[in-house]
Parts: sequence; structure tokens; C-alpha cells
Amino acid sequence: MIEELAVTKRLLVASDFDGTLAEIVEDPDLATPLARSKAALEALAGIEATTVAVISGRRRADLVERFDHPAFILIGEHGVDHGEGSGPESPALAAARQLVDELVRVTPGSRAEHKARSVGFHYRLVTDPGSVVEDLRHRASMIDGLRVLDGKKIVELTDSSVDKGVALRELKREIAADRVLFMGDDVTDETAFAALDPGDFGVHVGIGPSLANVTVPDPSALADLLETLVALRGGV
Repeated sequence: MIEELAVTKRLLVASDFDGTLAEIVEDPDLATPLARSKAALEALAGIEATTVAVISGRRRADLVERFDHPAFILIGEHGVDHGEGSGPESPALAAARQLVDELVRVTPGSRAEHKARSVGFHYRLVTDPGSVVEDLRHRASMIDGLRVLDGKKIVELTDSSVDKGVALRELKREIAADRVLFMGDDVTDETAFAALDPGDFGVHVGIGPSLANVTVPDPSALADLLETLVALRGGV
């Protein structure tokens, strides 16, 4: 399938960040893209009729700090943050922020991550997170207009209906891509895999069920795949 993607007339290469282009680390602020993957994406962006995008749950500003290539399309907050501002905050999101902050104050090891259209409750370092996560879900379900997103050791609350699948479909339409390669590792990436058309290709990084076409064990193996694509497409 990589060989078929390599000869696509107009190709969109899109990826999640954490756990895909970067290893998962305890402190998200320290996460950096693997040098091999970053170099491969930069090489792809330099090939004619090839567009590179990173679609992450992070804020777009976080992506800008890690990817300085001018041709990259960087989209944050699961497809919401294109760097254009978010407008006035909804009552639902304001209530969600208050809820998460309250739980963080009484849950050692937890951390709140406030973004333009969402707030995340990180519990990777919480000793026994089961009950507090269940409490968060229950209380969030009572806030009208709020959506709960599950991730790896994080629960995010958002007032947006946009997800990575919506963002990927829109981006494919905008650039008139003939085919898409999408890579991701988390539950939130499944919306993007579900949005792929016949002829597109999804790569899941890590273990667990996925709608992706193939699975690779870790970000290093994904770097191998990207380098193969560079070699094949660069010779077209």
C-alpha cells in the first residue's frame, strides 16, 4: 500500500503527535518529535504535490513550538484550533473548567490543561484514578452542551462538535488530495481512521483495536514507514 501511496498524484500525509511522532512521556511539556520522523515529514513537504499536516489534541501553539517548517499545516485541539481564535466562551466550557480545576485540587498527581475550546484532566500520575475519573464523567454528563473525549490517561471536556475526522475530511477537500495517509495512536484518532475513503491508508501506532489498515508497534517503527515513503515518493 505504501507503494501505491507513493505514486499518488496529490497526497495528504497527516499525523497525530503524542504517541505517534513522539514517544509518550510523563511530562507532556517535554515531548518532542523523533528526529527521524520530523526529517521525513520535512522531506515529504518538499516533494511536489505532497501536503503534510499534524492534527493533535494539543494547542496549536504547542505544535508551532515543535514544528518550524513553513509548509506544515498545524491543527490543534482535535481539529478545532487553526490559529484563528475561538470566540466567546460558552457556559458549558466555563462549567467544565471549574469542574476540572476542582477535581485537580483534591486529586494528587492530576493536572488540568486549559485550551481554547476544551479542558483536559490528566491522570497519568494519579495512583488510583478510577473513582475520580468516574466522578468526572458523571458530573460532566450533567452539563448541557459538553462532550467528553477519552485519551491516554486524559479525559477532555469540550463544547465543540469538531473532531479529527471532521478536520481531516475538510483538509482533504480543501487541498483536493487524491489520497490520504493518516497516522495516530489514541482513541481520538479513530474518528480520523473512520473518515478515510477507499484508497486512503491508516496506520495505528501501538497496541489495541483500531480501524486503521495496519498497526506498527511504536513511533520508531512509524519513522521507518515514513522514511520508506520518502524514498519511494522522492523517486517518482
